[in-house]
Amino acid sequence: MRFVALGGGTGLPAVLRGLLSSGGTSLPGPDVTGIVTMMDDGGSSGRLRQALGVLPMGDVRNCLSALTPNASAIGDVLHQQMRCAGVDGEHPVGNLLLAALAGVHGNMMDAIQSLGALMGTSGRVLPATLADVHLHGEFNDGIEVRGESAITARRGRIDRVRLSAPARPLPEAIEAVVNADLVVVGPGSLYTSLIPTLLVEGMAATLSAITAPRVYVANLMTQPGETDEFTLADHLAALRYHTKCDLFDYVLVNRRPFGASALAAYARDGARPVAHDSRRPWNFRTRIVTADIGVTTPSGVIRHDPFALGYALSALARRTQSAAVPAQRPHRESRVPFEARATA
Repeated sequence: MRFVALGGGTGLPAVLRGLLSSGGTSLPGPDVTGIVTMMDDGGSSGRLRQALGVLPMGDVRNCLSALTPNASAIGDVLHQQMRCAGVDGEHPVGNLLLAALAGVHGNMMDAIQSLGALMGTSGRVLPATLADVHLHGEFNDGIEVRGESAITARRGRIDRVRLSAPARPLPEAIEAVVNADLVVVGPGSLYTSLIPTLLVEGMAATLSAITAPRVYVANLMTQPGETDEFTLADHLAALRYHTKCDLFDYVLVNRRPFGASALAAYARDGARPVAHDSRRPWNFRTRIVTADIGVTTPSGVIRHDPFALGYALSALARRTQSAAVPAQRPHRESRVPFEARATA
């Protein structure tokens, strides 16, 4: 089974880790590819990008770690912070390794492959593009800002985002999507991780043309400064507006309720569960599938459980593998035929 997942931030590594584990002990295991957004300009990635002229590598590092067996020990090293002469602040070791390898090889793709080989990754991590582009956000008050971090920091109503210049896709990324048995987009920051990946030239068009099932994993909570008060339909409408088509056959939605104390803590920061009202008309061809994929950690963090998520996605892939997805279907809400177990 060939799985391809697109996105960035903390969502994509969770999906990759879950998909990699979904094969259990069976052989052969799943073939997993992560296609990573490359527009980050904040934190360590942003500082290294500005100082060294390298592409952002924080999301790449996290995805490599997610695809590494026994990643706890190696991942701990990759995420350890250290200082680098000539660059402000501390940086994860993995970011510095990628920057150094990019200098040795002369390009980011070979750097990623080299680090992946050293780590023994069980899958591929591919940049959506190798173009050095930035994200622009246009707000409903007419203001436009440059940079992913500036878009989120402004905390306004976003009308649309765009790339600073056309970005050619990595050919291997397009090939992976074409040959996938299941393609997953999300969860993740709607305007600063998911949509930018789909704005790379040819990415949305390729995704719209394939016959493999395409799944959007719905966010659990709204994101302050980016998707305040957004419903599930609002998320899908923004994806449709930016790509000019309905890309997804299924949207995977969490059905497990969260505790009142965790929700109250998120509400104080302006975040609420992403709502879906099944009584309202559904103006998308996407079918809703529900599963227990959300979990609250002991520290009160609401997140997707990677293993439950991987189990739900692999079950959906098996269910649809032998059947073609109709071009149009009425709205129908269904549950996957199992209980996807989550672990805190």
